[in-house]
Amino acid sequence: MKNSVDVRALLTAYEKIKTLGTPVENGKQLDDITCTESYDGYSVSLSDGNVSVDVNFHNTYHFHTLNEDPDTVINQTTTDFHHNNETQIQAFLNKLHDLNTRY
Repeated sequence: MKNSVDVRALLTAYEKIKTLGTPVENGKQLDDITCTESYDGYSVSLSDGNVSVDVNFHNTYHFHTLNEDPDTVINQTTTDFHHNNETQIQAFLNKLHDLNTRY
């Protein structure tokens, strides 16, 4: 799965959630995906409660899963998956693809 994520699709899902979603405490939610952004707008996050992905400036991204070891999480400039549950990540990406298709 390494390097197989289309950042444009992540950002498209983010914009759809931001535009069509309902306000929640930390951002907007559409279906079961929540989006948030940093105060300066240089990074955005998408999450379904099991998986989250941070998309940063220059289109770098990093996934986090519930079973991830916090000691292995570092700020990435590449698209490495550090001890993440790839099955959870793929299911999350499928949700984002479905969201982009439906809306």
